[in-house]
Amino acid sequence: MSLRALLGTAGIAILAGIGAPTAAPAQNAVAPPSPVCRPRTTPVSQAPATLIKQATVPQSNGRVIDITLASPAMRGPEHVDVLLPPGFDAGGRTRYPVLYLLHGASGAYHDWFDHGVEKIVDEATQSRHLPPFLVVMPDGGTWGFYSDWYGSDLDGHTPYPPPAWATFHLNELVPWIDSHFPTFTDRQHRAIAGLSMGGFGTMSYAARHPDLFVAAGSFSGAVDTDIDYPVGSQGLTLASSAFTGGLPNQCVWGDPLTQDVRWRTTDPTYLAPNLATESLYVATGNGSPGPYDNPSDPAIYGAGAVEQSIASMNQAFVAALDAAGVAHSDEFYGNGTHAWPYWERDLGHFLPRMTAAFGSPPAAPPLVPFTYRSAETSFSVWGWTFTAGRAVTEFTYLSDVRPSGFQVVGSGTLRAVSAPVYLPGAAYIVSQGAAHRTVSAGADGRLAFAVGLGPSHQVQQTSFDRGATDSWVHATVTIRGPLRAGAQAGGAAHRLAW
Repeated sequence: MSLRALLGTAGIAILAGIGAPTAAPAQNAVAPPSPVCRPRTTPVSQAPATLIKQATVPQSNGRVIDITLASPAMRGPEHVDVLLPPGFDAGGRTRYPVLYLLHGASGAYHDWFDHGVEKIVDEATQSRHLPPFLVVMPDGGTWGFYSDWYGSDLDGHTPYPPPAWATFHLNELVPWIDSHFPTFTDRQHRAIAGLSMGGFGTMSYAARHPDLFVAAGSFSGAVDTDIDYPVGSQGLTLASSAFTGGLPNQCVWGDPLTQDVRWRTTDPTYLAPNLATESLYVATGNGSPGPYDNPSDPAIYGAGAVEQSIASMNQAFVAALDAAGVAHSDEFYGNGTHAWPYWERDLGHFLPRMTAAFGSPPAAPPLVPFTYRSAETSFSVWGWTFTAGRAVTEFTYLSDVRPSGFQVVGSGTLRAVSAPVYLPGAAYIVSQGAAHRTVSAGADGRLAFAVGLGPSHQVQQTSFDRGATDSWVHATVTIRGPLRAGAQAGGAAHRLAW
């Protein structure tokens, strides 16, 4: 998100926290739709991407491939650059880890190539003796924010149906890369990193899909889009006008006053507890001129103001990580503005951490329990799938999920399909309070059952502070077994001691 263009604009002032706050909606008021948005009404396509064309990028030593994919989610062609390692073995005898590298606002998929990604990767690889890996650099839109948009602006300056960047990247691009290049296809060998808006995308994708990436690096990332609600979120919306030809994009997540729950669905700071299984690297400056800045360049003041706001986001983000007990590696390097030389340096510092995570990943399920929160109606994580039956948009809060059970906070009915960690065909007792039922594991070793969380709330969630869900239903689910005769001995290996 190269925000030098914002020098002197109102967006800088609001991003810096300057401006009169606007009252938040009352907690018990029914949240109306976003008044300036035409919401998405049809589901995003789940069809796979297909290749349109590919070509070697000139002046890349034959190592960068420009790929054009037909994206059903985006309803058109999308571009991706892929950087191959030296001596790349296309025959499939060698498998490679993958780094997904994201650009910032007003940028494009070729930004990292234009700023020397090949040199950065090669120097880090040679000096630190890193194993070879692929770098995948997708387009993310001028102000796409790595999300499936809530809707499109009624004034018509954004497309309808609205963009679905997250589905393109995660559901289409990742499988396509794994099926067309000799990659390791497991989480242990997949990482993600990015700058500014791409730093948001990095931590947001990692938080929404912790089972997809083992390492995540944010360079001056906009990692708290809901900071100082509602001033910060409104300021971020206004700032988009600098990248859209003068009109702000107001419908990425909807109006922040009426759709704060949708903003938080992708906000890395609110999703911080989801990141406990990742190797995290967070880098940012403080906005003061640093070693890579030209004091005579007037744009330095805009870049400095933006980095100062970004630094506040990162401070809030790491505070949320600390509160959740999530480990992270920070490089708050002091003087430095929102500029490419710092992000190039950040990438060089991240790469050794990334490859260390490839070789020695943080403990993850099923070896450890996990915590996860999501406002999606249906979501899958760590082999479990949860589907919420409720009347409104709100979060489901899961904690301590393990084969012996979990805790959940929410409303309505939550249907769970477990990870395949149980003895196929064996019977288990699933308990919620005084209620007990016998559930048999399927041939795939999964259990399927429902959890009652009381009547569905009738008002969309508007409160997210500590204690906001104290009055919600808190349920504890326990799973015991197997019960089938003779299954105890045979199923011992399936009962994980968490």
